[in-house]
Amino acid sequence: MALLQRAAENPVHSYLLVGPRGSGVDEAARAFAGALVLGAEAEAEARDRVRRGRHPDVVEFEPQGASYSVKDDVRDRIIPTAFQSPVEADRRVLILWEAERLRGQRDEAQHALLKTIEEPPPRTHMLLVTDAPDDLLATVRSRCQRIDFSPLGDDDLRAALAESGVSGDQAELAVRLSGGRLDRARDLSGSRASLRDAFVGATVGLDGSGSVVLRVADECGAAVDADLASLRAELEEEEAELEAEIERAGYPDRTAGAMRKRLVGAHKRRERRRRTDALIEGITALESVYRDALAPDSERRNVDRSALRVSPRDASESLDACRVARTALVDHNPNEALLLERLVLHLATGAEPSDG
Repeated sequence: MALLQRAAENPVHSYLLVGPRGSGVDEAARAFAGALVLGAEAEAEARDRVRRGRHPDVVEFEPQGASYSVKDDVRDRIIPTAFQSPVEADRRVLILWEAERLRGQRDEAQHALLKTIEEPPPRTHMLLVTDAPDDLLATVRSRCQRIDFSPLGDDDLRAALAESGVSGDQAELAVRLSGGRLDRARDLSGSRASLRDAFVGATVGLDGSGSVVLRVADECGAAVDADLASLRAELEEEEAELEAEIERAGYPDRTAGAMRKRLVGAHKRRERRRRTDALIEGITALESVYRDALAPDSERRNVDRSALRVSPRDASESLDACRVARTALVDHNPNEALLLERLVLHLATGAEPSDG
């Protein structure tokens, strides 16, 4: 953060912020964008608008599909926005989340955006955020100032969870499962605890029959649906907040319309991303169970339950099934129900809890 604070005083045109989700890179990107747009003496209200994605001069982008497309994302959305004049401030900042997904097919999106990254308009700054910088072209990386964020240590995670009121066994479980990501640790100790439980529970009692496979797959799908319920309530609240803010600030119709359109698009992408994230979290929960079956007790992650009694071969094949499902989910647009049914079908059968 100190490096970002210094950079805000004499900024370059483009930055590459590298770090796993939950490492603080997302919060840092918004804070840095706020410093660029608002300056060091900004009022708390303005900084809060940036943090919540409400400031008209800090524009966030995510791919509308599996990757950033040349036409719909880069040419129709990102580049025109980069060349628009700021609305309230002297600068405009564009944040590209999951920048590695510019890769797409044959890197066309990266090539189309390269000139804008290299020479954006004088009052525009580009922030590319990624946890996979090597997926970006060397020509893209070389045109950005790179700033790296490290995963949080276990002690830092425990302290952060304790500040949020989570401690003891619940915090320890979340820390072990989180992979150094504070966002996952918070979710797994709160809103996504039931999602994780549903997928972990799917590993017990499988017998290879079609009826059990369908039932377990349906239960996992229902857990994913339930995970979206809290997000939808949050999105409705954000829509109401935006309307109140537009009325309060008196934005021109064109600016207000653009803000509404961006919010609608952002909400669609967030719902899609939330669903994908929930499925990935479920697959990750399954992977952790079968890894625990191969690991010594001291290295188990699911410390709230006994390890499954499955053979190393069965555990390995189950992990392969999880890998196939994860790859299909990330690289394609599969039918979720069929993906879950296929995954459950290929999990080790007859997995029963051991005595310890």
